[in-house]
Amino acid sequence: MAKILKLGAVLFVITAITGLVLGGVYTMTLEPIKTAKEKEKMEALAQTLPEASDFEAVECPQGQSVIKEVNRGSANGETVGYNITVTPKGYGGLIEMVVGISDEGRLTDIKILSHTETPGLGAKAADPAFSGQFHEKIVEKIVVTTTPPAADNEIQAISGATITSEAVASGVNAALGYWAKNLKGEGN
Repeated sequence: MAKILKLGAVLFVITAITGLVLGGVYTMTLEPIKTAKEKEKMEALAQTLPEASDFEAVECPQGQSVIKEVNRGSANGETVGYNITVTPKGYGGLIEMVVGISDEGRLTDIKILSHTETPGLGAKAADPAFSGQFHEKIVEKIVVTTTPPAADNEIQAISGATITSEAVASGVNAALGYWAKNLKGEGN
């Protein structure tokens, strides 16, 4: 019985020390990780709305299942467009991305911030070969096709990752719809 108590006490001490070390590492890395994520977000805002030099958060109504955040982009005090952060559900989970829309309704670009899609398949959504198809589109709705695009509103799906391709397109469509319904003409 004493041997079991001794082994239990040793295990408790080792576990407690390990927990304290992990807690310390978590605390030490929390701020640098937050800073890095904020920097990545600001770079995504600038990339998806390159005409803007300043970004300001806009109140976004609750209950928007896919719309996470809206930022107004401006240059010299004039609104040039909006960055809408969306989180559509992909094959492996939520895909967080920023969609840039000019004040005229032009889809300027997208930037995928995070995803849990399958490496080598759905993860290719962040590659320029796929995400670059959204650059400078003047459309109301994106349609995914498995063949090369025949119209300006079509995007060719990633081979073997149609669910991810559809999810990205649905996020872009949600942002375009939100812009048309809530933000169109607001910056003028």
